[in-house]
Amino acid sequence: MVTTNKGMGCPVAKRPTHNLKFGIISLTAVILIAFLMRMISYSAVTANGSINVLGYDSFYHMRRILYTAVNFPQPLNFDSYINYPNGFEVGWPPLFDFLGALLANILGGGHPSLYTTEFAGALLPVLLGVLAIIPLYIAAASVFDRKTALLGALIFAVIPAHVYISRFGAVDHHVAETLLSTSAYACFLLALKWAREGSLSLASLKTISSEKKLIKSLALAGASGLFFALLIYTWIGAPVFVSFIVFYAFIQTTLDLKVGKSSAYLLICSTVTLLATLLFTIPLSAESLRPGLEMSAMYVSWFQVFYLFIMIAGTLILWGFSFYISKRDLDWKYYPAALILVSVAGLLSLRIFSAESYSFIIEGMNFFLGKGEYIGTISEALPMFLTTQGKLTFSPVLGSLGLCFLSTLGGFFLLGLEWKGENAKPEGVFFLLWSVFFAYLTLSQRRFSYLFAVNVSILTSYFLWILLQSFNFETEVRKLVKSGPVSEKNAVPALKAGKEMKAKTKSKSKTSNSSVSKNNSQPDYFKIVSSLILLGLVFIPCTWAGLAFAKDQGVIDPVWKDSLTWLGTSSPETSYYLDPSGTPEYGVLSWWDYGNWIVYQAKRPAVSNNFQTGVDDSAHFFTTASEEEAKAIMEKLKVKYVITDNLMAGGKFGSIVELAGGDINKYLNVQTVSGKGGFQTVATAKKEYTETEVYKLQQLDGSNLGNLRLVHESIASVEDNDTTSDVKIFEFVPGARLSGTADPGQNITATLELSSNTGRKFTYQNEVTSDKNGSFEIIVPYSTENKAGGVNALSTYSLNAGGNATISEIKVTEDDILKGNKLEVKIPDSK
Repeated sequence: MVTTNKGMGCPVAKRPTHNLKFGIISLTAVILIAFLMRMISYSAVTANGSINVLGYDSFYHMRRILYTAVNFPQPLNFDSYINYPNGFEVGWPPLFDFLGALLANILGGGHPSLYTTEFAGALLPVLLGVLAIIPLYIAAASVFDRKTALLGALIFAVIPAHVYISRFGAVDHHVAETLLSTSAYACFLLALKWAREGSLSLASLKTISSEKKLIKSLALAGASGLFFALLIYTWIGAPVFVSFIVFYAFIQTTLDLKVGKSSAYLLICSTVTLLATLLFTIPLSAESLRPGLEMSAMYVSWFQVFYLFIMIAGTLILWGFSFYISKRDLDWKYYPAALILVSVAGLLSLRIFSAESYSFIIEGMNFFLGKGEYIGTISEALPMFLTTQGKLTFSPVLGSLGLCFLSTLGGFFLLGLEWKGENAKPEGVFFLLWSVFFAYLTLSQRRFSYLFAVNVSILTSYFLWILLQSFNFETEVRKLVKSGPVSEKNAVPALKAGKEMKAKTKSKSKTSNSSVSKNNSQPDYFKIVSSLILLGLVFIPCTWAGLAFAKDQGVIDPVWKDSLTWLGTSSPETSYYLDPSGTPEYGVLSWWDYGNWIVYQAKRPAVSNNFQTGVDDSAHFFTTASEEEAKAIMEKLKVKYVITDNLMAGGKFGSIVELAGGDINKYLNVQTVSGKGGFQTVATAKKEYTETEVYKLQQLDGSNLGNLRLVHESIASVEDNDTTSDVKIFEFVPGARLSGTADPGQNITATLELSSNTGRKFTYQNEVTSDKNGSFEIIVPYSTENKAGGVNALSTYSLNAGGNATISEIKVTEDDILKGNKLEVKIPDSK
């Protein structure tokens, strides 16, 4: 007989109550599996005796962890090494980095070394990721049952989306978002369940000391608030997660009014959670609050406190309206209609009386809708099922969630059938809305799949148990265990086989009546195999993709590491690296994707970094065709080095053009053509593209540029069919001025043969046209004096003014280059 358990769970066969000891052992085993899965990246991250963190933001988190460990417990709030030369107030709340610094101090006995600090930072996401299994289990057990929770925890242990953000070396706060949001929602779920079962109401508060369930309910609501406060101290987007509590209260109260139930239990829990969030937020954020009454949604400020006051007021309004409609016995439809009108009126009032707060809310909504100035240029912020070209794709969802996404859809459908009408208990409604909310975030921006992974794991577990019970999986497994190899005591030696056969023949008549019973005790292998196939369809793709993520060599590209290591050791050292309050001597200009690498790996200031600081200037620099404009940008930003790579001149060029306010069609002729492998997008360069600064630097080694010289290039990989190297570093110098006279309107070309640090030979040329008087001046950035291991001249300069008017053996010293000396050159008469 199949029944439904007391919770709103999937149909399950009657079984003995789970043994507590067995549950603890099973959950511990799942946690161990999760830990091992996330530690697979250990060997790659710790290669060569150093810590090589994964990704882009990880490098800046590691910088903050290092700073906080040295200046414990003070976090790094302003950094002069980003958004150079202005510096930048860091918007990331500090909790994640504080935990990394705390772990480093624990492991290092209060005085951690650099390696210990980096190891602690690399280990932190693994610990937080594994801990997330506990609130997931609690949430699933509250809504469904323990076995659904256990299977959901096992799925979560291997699901790629979460493995990716919690693997060893992935030093990013996303794993903390998952842990804290799941913990907050799990506590609220359990608080709701106990409040409902204990009939929590205003009247019951008078005698609450004698009701353990009600005390636990309020305590869990308070714990939920604590986790929300910690989440606010971790991620600037946290207020949206807090808002979900008010949104749920609105939906649940509407449902309660529709069926004539009191919502006091819900509104009490919601108010306690929000009030606790407020009370915990103020002391946690006290040192990070901005001066005066300044409010900003981009930083920990009074905005979060103000926002929480609004949420509490909103909850009380919900409570008041529901009480009024219930007391007056009005139609329940008045409730949502009135509150929607009040919400719209409140938003309009906020726009009138506090335009700044209104803009914060609208900007926040746009962010979660996937809209914004820079969102479209960030690959991880793309919609789940769309490519950068706007075409349909399934790769992201299969790569991050595997086939669990399909089983999640099945889980949604079955829950909708089971929980319709009066069967929809509050904790079930909360879980469904929570899942829909995170599903929406994931569909709008694929990066949020790490949040949705919690709900996907639980819904997949629920769906699997529905299917497994249709095969009587548990019953058949028990039969299989019982029908296993007989014990040695009953084993029959081969020599006695004949006697046993005779004995069986004699007793055949006695056992005929029990044959049916014996057949029923035999396992149905078809059902067992079918069940295992179902499990395999979920676990094999997930585990395979999870292992791929865990083993992913997602460390800094070796050619970038080589180049930045050179920059850190061969360029003049800059000041204030560990005390970034003063302005360093110079900055490094590259695309924003690489800013964090430059700051942490080379210990040099970056004009633009992964906070999208300095993006406008960087974009205009790399797309300009004017050397004068490029020079003006470098002088304004006090740039000494410029770094380019093949991607900036290739795949990233479209984003650079977009942020410069241009149109990619101006630079490239993009067409879709039919090839052997199907339709392909082919881009053909136009003249406007070959005149851009990034093309001249990366593809032409800086030819036709007078103030930028190649000083280092990475060694191109064997697989790279391009003749140019991946990463190139150029130095901004005054340049020597080769001056003279020639025929008016004559093209004058300066030529120098060079060899790079990799031994690659290339030619530098710069060309000018003499004026109406025949005067000319060519600025050249290379000296003819050679240094070991660098970019060296293979010849002296030669000037060509057309025909046979050529002069060679022009020597230029390093002093000429650095001081901008003028060198007079006489061009022979070509007539």
